[in-house]
Amino acid sequence: MLGLSTFPNLLRTDPILRILACMAALTFQLGTAAAKDAVRFTVSPEPEVVYDYGTQRCDWRSIPDSPARAYRREDGSLVLMAAHFRNRVFEGRSFDELRPNCAVVSQGGESSDPSAFDDRFWIQSLIPLGGGRVLALASHEYSGIKHQGVCEKAPGKPACWYLAIVGLEADEKDFSFRLLPRDQRLIAGSNRRFDRSISAAGFLTVTNTVFEGDYAYFIAWTEDAAEPGRRGNCLFRAPRNDLVNGWQMLSNGRFEPSPDPYPSDGQSPVQARCDRLGGPGDMTGKARSLVWLEGKRQWMVVWSTRVDGKGGVYYATSPDLRSWSPSALMAPLEPFWGTEEKGTFYDYPSVIDHASASPVFQTAGDSFHLYVTRLNWETKRATMDRDLVRFRVSVD
Repeated sequence: MLGLSTFPNLLRTDPILRILACMAALTFQLGTAAAKDAVRFTVSPEPEVVYDYGTQRCDWRSIPDSPARAYRREDGSLVLMAAHFRNRVFEGRSFDELRPNCAVVSQGGESSDPSAFDDRFWIQSLIPLGGGRVLALASHEYSGIKHQGVCEKAPGKPACWYLAIVGLEADEKDFSFRLLPRDQRLIAGSNRRFDRSISAAGFLTVTNTVFEGDYAYFIAWTEDAAEPGRRGNCLFRAPRNDLVNGWQMLSNGRFEPSPDPYPSDGQSPVQARCDRLGGPGDMTGKARSLVWLEGKRQWMVVWSTRVDGKGGVYYATSPDLRSWSPSALMAPLEPFWGTEEKGTFYDYPSVIDHASASPVFQTAGDSFHLYVTRLNWETKRATMDRDLVRFRVSVD
């Protein structure tokens, strides 16, 4: 039997053995790459500032509070949103010319009625309907503690956080969105009606919407409707010819109606569970951005989270939007939650390829930009000082 110390000498003297060893090493490398994930990225070390809170804010609430979404108007001009509940836009002829428009293009009525779905909302998905019309999907938040006499804010009390995805419509000229009529407004709600014992229930935060074949798709996070585990990311789709009313969620491998706790037709509440995306321990953060990697022929989703104490922007890939690869780290950009430290933090990641031919920028080539909100908390936590920045990313 040959000892391990003899093997390097044989490699130097036996050409056939050298070839076999190289083949074995190559096979191991390919196998390892395939087992982990074939997609890898290089991220620029320094970001470019898109919006500076210190010099460009319209008022103290002018903050990027949602993932950035880009939209190309029919005249070729650009609109970008990174919405707060006082929703504003950036406009320009190119990505380098984007400037904030201080007009509030939409804002919820802050209704105290949870069944109205008209409290506060953050626009997070922009969908062209044709003829200059734009559909928006927004993360809607009914917060009982903000309405007098509904819930109490105190240690040990339920958070009374009641969540939904709602629809709005606007003309692309001014992006002044209005909630759809009540019978069309709710895209996905909770499996229960609001009561004061609720901590967190329903759907919140929605990715951009993408198109494939005859359908449009988005991913949304639920606090109580995913199986297994109740909390997680779920897939929705609607036919291209019914983008306002046709949304359903993936449930037991089929697309079914989503929860509706207050049907406008007076019928009984609709209850449903959705299929949680990702394997055990994967996709543990709220999905924020969805894009088709043209060179890899795969979909990619990104989110912010911590895995084994390591914070950053993570990603997963999929050939069909249903089965997803294990999570992997794209950029070590620390999120602000999960720590009490001061410093610079990042959240709300979004992938945008400035060269995409798609009007909603759903494709990415060999390089793209990773947009994130940067929280400038070096001297004090929980201030409003937030910038919108972008990192250049190359697909390796």
